[in-house]
Amino acid sequence: MTERRRARMRIRHQRIYVVRRIVVAVCALLCCVLAVFSTIDAQRVWPRGESVAQGQAEVQGQAQKVSQSAQQSASRVSASASSLGRQQVPVFNQAIQEQRDKEAQRARWTNPTGKQPDLSQYSDLSVKVSIAKQEVYVQSGGETIYTMIASTGLNDTTPRGNYVIGMRGDHFYNPAEGMGADYWVRFNGPFLFHSVPTGANSGEYMEEEGNKLGQPASHGCVRLTVADAEWFYNQIPEGTPVAIA
Repeated sequence: MTERRRARMRIRHQRIYVVRRIVVAVCALLCCVLAVFSTIDAQRVWPRGESVAQGQAEVQGQAQKVSQSAQQSASRVSASASSLGRQQVPVFNQAIQEQRDKEAQRARWTNPTGKQPDLSQYSDLSVKVSIAKQEVYVQSGGETIYTMIASTGLNDTTPRGNYVIGMRGDHFYNPAEGMGADYWVRFNGPFLFHSVPTGANSGEYMEEEGNKLGQPASHGCVRLTVADAEWFYNQIPEGTPVAIA
């Protein structure tokens, strides 16, 4: 009985073992099936990783294109602005320089040649005119105390010789010549010291004629800057000797 019982027990244990193995195998199979279905459902709901990566790549590509386009547009605008600046700056600078040159030329025939002395503080005055240098020298005791830039006559029409300062006036106009002058001082008949030419009215200075100061330009008179002519008119005494050479 004992052997039979043992045999039955062994068979029973073997059956239980087999059943357990079958149960474990079935559970494992069910888990695999459930996992497969879960994966399929997840793929239906969520995009695959490759799609996400592809979408991100496309977005980044579009962003790079927009950035490159913006940079190119900015570069073109900057280049255009630089080109425009290069074109305008020289023109602008040239206009400024031309205006400065014009002002300097005008100052040359309107301002005093130098520091004008008070002739009441000097004695033994005389005046010398250098046709070669286009200058007038006011002297005291033979020493030059003031030098003025001048314009004498074209074609050597300013008379050479020794004269004296005569009468004076604040303005004249010669219709035949179409010009006049301010602050005239006579030294020989119709020949005068005076300012650069004017029109019919006092103070209407002719810029073109003023710019000729320093070279022969008159009909025989001696032209001076506006400021020098006024100073000479106010300070040179009548009867002062004049030598022109």
